[in-house]
Amino acid sequence: MSEAIVPQENGAQRFAGEWVAGVAGGGAAAGASRLTVGSRKQGWGGLRLGTACTGEPLRPGGRSCATGIGTHADSEIVLRSGRGITRLRAVAGVHAYAGTRADLRLVFAVEAGGAAVWTSAALGPGQPQEADIRFPAPAHEVVLRITSADGSNHWGHADWGDVQVDEAGDAPAGAFEIDPWSAQPIREVPFSFVYGGKPSAQLLREWPAVTRSTPGGRGETVHQKIWRDPAGGLECRLELRQFAAYPVAEWVVHFKNAGTADTPILENIRALDVAWRAVAPKTDAGGGEVTVFRSVGSVCRINDFEYLEETVLPGRELAMACVGGRSSDPWLPFWNLQLGGTLGVITAVGWTGQWAAGVCNGGDAGVHSWAGMEKTHLRLHPGEEIRTPRMAQCFWEGDVQEGYNVWRRFLLEHHVPRVNGEPIQAPLTIAHWGGMKTAGHLERLAKYQEQGLTHDFYWVDAGWYGLNSTYSPDEFSGDWAIHTGDWRVNPKAHPQGLKPLGEAVRKAGMPLMLWVEPERANGGTHWPEQHPEWFLGKTAEKGATLLLDLGNPAARRAATELVSTLIMETQAGCYRQDFNMDPLPYWRANDAEDRQGMTEIRHIEGLYAFWDELLARHPGLIIDNCSSGGRRIDLEMISRSIPMWRSDWQCGRDNDPVGGQVHGMGLSYWIPLHGTGTYNSMATKERCSSYRVRSNMGPSFMLSAFPYESTPIAADYPWDWFRQMVRDFRRAQPLFRGDYYPLTAARPDLAQWAVYQMHRPDLQEGFLMALRRCVSPWLSAQFPLRGLMPEAEYELTDADTDQSWRATGAALAKAGVEITLPERDSSRLIFYRRL
Repeated sequence: MSEAIVPQENGAQRFAGEWVAGVAGGGAAAGASRLTVGSRKQGWGGLRLGTACTGEPLRPGGRSCATGIGTHADSEIVLRSGRGITRLRAVAGVHAYAGTRADLRLVFAVEAGGAAVWTSAALGPGQPQEADIRFPAPAHEVVLRITSADGSNHWGHADWGDVQVDEAGDAPAGAFEIDPWSAQPIREVPFSFVYGGKPSAQLLREWPAVTRSTPGGRGETVHQKIWRDPAGGLECRLELRQFAAYPVAEWVVHFKNAGTADTPILENIRALDVAWRAVAPKTDAGGGEVTVFRSVGSVCRINDFEYLEETVLPGRELAMACVGGRSSDPWLPFWNLQLGGTLGVITAVGWTGQWAAGVCNGGDAGVHSWAGMEKTHLRLHPGEEIRTPRMAQCFWEGDVQEGYNVWRRFLLEHHVPRVNGEPIQAPLTIAHWGGMKTAGHLERLAKYQEQGLTHDFYWVDAGWYGLNSTYSPDEFSGDWAIHTGDWRVNPKAHPQGLKPLGEAVRKAGMPLMLWVEPERANGGTHWPEQHPEWFLGKTAEKGATLLLDLGNPAARRAATELVSTLIMETQAGCYRQDFNMDPLPYWRANDAEDRQGMTEIRHIEGLYAFWDELLARHPGLIIDNCSSGGRRIDLEMISRSIPMWRSDWQCGRDNDPVGGQVHGMGLSYWIPLHGTGTYNSMATKERCSSYRVRSNMGPSFMLSAFPYESTPIAADYPWDWFRQMVRDFRRAQPLFRGDYYPLTAARPDLAQWAVYQMHRPDLQEGFLMALRRCVSPWLSAQFPLRGLMPEAEYELTDADTDQSWRATGAALAKAGVEITLPERDSSRLIFYRRL
């Protein structure tokens, strides 16, 4: 017998384990000894343990019961057991109280495995009925269902009294815990597809399956479940990762034709296809709504990555997709579904191609969440195998921002690229136009050494290539754009190639960061003329934009050798890959009617293989992922690279710094490492603005002074100020890898402030960034800090004045830090550390 309320601060981690175990075939977390109760559906109010839902003592059918569950019809209550329930006893009945309806008739039922195992008569007041059920096999999930006999549940209070369970094994049954996660369904599989015209929900129940589990690195377990069509050769393989320290499930689905003939059509593959329950309690005012948090992608606007909150009412759907085949244009492929109350799930898509997704609120039918490639309709040839988008879901409970911080920590531990076993530190870089002559680069490098600057990488951008009689001293002049696809070094700009520059920057302690765009070429340039079979598009048309087909093994090998050779010759430590075109029309034009999606799949698989080979050949290499700014940000890409130039908004000479604020604050919800810079803004001392620098400061940061030949080194440049900006970033650099707390909205409202806090809980150190915008009327505000230890004392230091003061964590959390900014377009940066 069990009936005790055990307070639970956070059940998300436990639910993640149960969810993965259920999908992998274990039914529940192996060896878990927990009894939980949660409500999937309730006609009014909320589920209660030990009392009726009105708060009165339990009286099912007029019988007094000391323990049990109080609810309201129509209701669906879920009992979960880690060991499995073998027997259940209870007294079912209409709750007897002063307001009981004389004509109320309710039917009580107990279900296991999707089927009813006990059903009562239509019970009215004063008619308790006892249930005593022995289950033929241990049931990990038992549903207690109540429905009104005539469709009227008005004042339908009902009780399950004296609930007692026996669990499998010799140990006595534990205590019931109220766990809202128990209301969430555990599906057999988290994906779907259609094969030969039949839905996977039907097929996978019929196909035999085998499961095996192996330990992975850093506290993860890898479950592999394989189904095979007994009538043909199709294999469906689910690779599901479970994490001991994080409430995260992550998976990839593969399909393989192991037969000797082409498969039937495989289509509508959804890498994610799950249903959740809205847990907002229903009242007379309604309920059942869910909230979706998401961010705009990168489209070169002031509101790139703007963080949005949208309510999805019952019967409505929120749909999103990328356009053109680049994964974060115009939506970031991450979203957070808040299921009412304090539960939610963060979803991430790992697919650097054309994805689509949706969240549909079906009310009592649940909240349907799905994602996958936008279009799949293909048959597999014998021996062929394909993969689908990687999916990850992070379950959270409590404060939504703490849910994001758990997600950020997970990414740092399990997805951020690692060097020597540790997550990489996003770098500080100094950028220059690649078409500038070698002499101009060496002149700038000498000045940086003279001024004692130590950036992590010397950034050489586009324009260094193309054999012609002219060169492009900056991106605003010359013909550099037409030479993409000719990756020979331009002798006019670099007579001895790039090797001397690479050696010079290496000696200066700033390894080279080199820009290449191998996937795009102009018709008539060197590569397409030599190997037109490597490209998709109008290869015979001079000047036409062409796509390197990374699904072609020879093309992928050529790209790998090209970039690898450049890295070795220049001793580059960072490879910057750009991609300034939409590949989707090329992929789809190359597909036959019965192979739709195949060219895209092979290209994306080839892209990952290309980068994985580079990282394997060059230990310690960092990849900068640029695609017209940050238009290829997804779970797979951030596992191999950092988007160091998250938006081309910063390319304009006089871009509004508010864009940098919105971009950084919005993107930091979803990923821990990203960056931008102050390109084109530092050529003269008049442009030197701490506000502009801090508006763009992020985990990775490009701080430049004289990037072009058209921006010669100024004799009166304020190098002291520049060094101060470098010092500020260097102190903030490791703190950006901490927890993120936006203290204001991240929207492009010029009348507001932008304020956020980064906090390293392991160091008890962080900073507060405050930025007053150009038309803000507010001079002063107070901002409570988060994540601090109440009893600890902290030292705070103003980065501009070096003035320090002390305060307790409790005071900083309650009263906060008062910030005064008398001037518009101004900033304050305050560091703090625990004493």
